[in-house]
Amino acid sequence: MSISPGTRAAAVAAGAALSLTLAGCGGSDHKAASGKPAGDAPAAKPSTASYDFGNGPSTIATARNATVDIYKEAGDPSPSIKLQSPNPDGAPRVFLVMDSKPGWLHVFLPVQPNGSTGWITTREVRTAKTNYWLQVLQSGHRLKLYRGKKMLISTPAAIGKSDTPTPGGAYYLTELLQPPNPNGDYGPYAYGLSGQSTALTQFNGHDPVIGIHGTNQPKLLGTSVSHGCVRISNAMITKLAKTLPLGTPVQISA
Repeated sequence: MSISPGTRAAAVAAGAALSLTLAGCGGSDHKAASGKPAGDAPAAKPSTASYDFGNGPSTIATARNATVDIYKEAGDPSPSIKLQSPNPDGAPRVFLVMDSKPGWLHVFLPVQPNGSTGWITTREVRTAKTNYWLQVLQSGHRLKLYRGKKMLISTPAAIGKSDTPTPGGAYYLTELLQPPNPNGDYGPYAYGLSGQSTALTQFNGHDPVIGIHGTNQPKLLGTSVSHGCVRISNAMITKLAKTLPLGTPVQISA
């Protein structure tokens, strides 16, 4: 079944209590439970598999407990890292599932390098499904919302400029934040993604996490102007915030 409106509301409520940490296109201080940057974790390895967008519902795994053990391979005797839940911004820890084995889920990880994957046990998470997914077409400067193979929305988007490009790849929504000023740089809502800028090492002291958010400069939509984030209209980000659960897949392509 699809994720219920109640689950989406809980995600929004979590974000509502947060100060915005997506830095103009940078972001949250994702760390493993050990205190080391998650990007340094030995469990983080780039995926060689491509995610099958739009072909069947996606499975989202949400942590049941305060930490989730991440294993390099299914069946390993001990985890390589532990990820905290909630995440450092107070949002539920979620994962996008790529594949499964009995008792195990192969998931994308919100750590560096982009596209990192690992294995988690089914007993540590609860799962739900969604047919929604997002596509960002950089050449067309557009963001599209799909439900399965049906396109529901196509809207102008601003993307990263040439020296701080929006990195392509397969990602998922990790958190929903509500900025204190809905008329500010980020608009009324901002989603954090599971990837980071490949051009920046930090932004305002935080990891350069990619985001999808509103804007107070709608005239710049359709251009390449950001530090890596995807900007859309305030009306559109508000609509997405009321629709999409955390864990929704995001495809960023040329």
